[in-house]
Amino acid sequence: MDRIGFNMVASGSGGNCSLVWDQDNLIVIDFGISMKRLKNRMKDLKIDITDISLFISHEHSDHSSGVRTLIRNSSVDVYTRQGTADSLGLNDAFAIRNPVVIGNFSITPIPVSHDAADPVAFVVQNGKAKVSVVSDLGFVSPDLVEAMMGSRVIALEANHDVDMLKSGSYPFPLKKRILSDHGHLSNAQTAEALESVSRPWTEILLTHLSQENNLPDLARRTVGDHLSNRGIEYRSLECASQDLGSPVYNIEIF
Repeated sequence: MDRIGFNMVASGSGGNCSLVWDQDNLIVIDFGISMKRLKNRMKDLKIDITDISLFISHEHSDHSSGVRTLIRNSSVDVYTRQGTADSLGLNDAFAIRNPVVIGNFSITPIPVSHDAADPVAFVVQNGKAKVSVVSDLGFVSPDLVEAMMGSRVIALEANHDVDMLKSGSYPFPLKKRILSDHGHLSNAQTAEALESVSRPWTEILLTHLSQENNLPDLARRTVGDHLSNRGIEYRSLECASQDLGSPVYNIEIF
């Protein structure tokens, strides 16, 4: 049976990058890492695809710092919002508003609320295999909930624990920004969103965890307890990390 693969190479304020692939195409979502790290991960995953389609969610450096290096060293087409392209000075990027079809993949940008020019999440679909990659947002809109429905893998930001953030060392303006509707999702917000979209087959990946204001065990416990207390089933619950990324997910196309 045909499959697609999903792997998050890195997740966090130090750099973000995700890969979605089948036998013919490689979709890279965000590129805030080095070429060396990408090549090493592709080698580990035995991905031998030379043409890359890069989708950039927004212009912040942890999602875009390696883009120019990738363009210089690879055969890559870049897709992003016009505002993001302008912010990064990417004159040759494809400005997207609607779903983009690449091989058997359809990649849909979903607007999110964040303090960037025109930030989006991405929903990637190949047949009925669906992956949602969502981070850097202050709240989860009804449109985003609807877009994530039916996803086999949901990679969703769980940036901070509110109590840890409020009592931590960050200056007040930064705390205020993170807690705002244009900031980042808390563990509790993420749990509430997953309550609406999780199904028994859903593999949940918590992403973009703050190293200052969150802990993987705390994020997993907050989300897991919230879902369990409401009788919401799911297949797995993991956290992505800055250094190790995520497990590899192989998703059947049917």
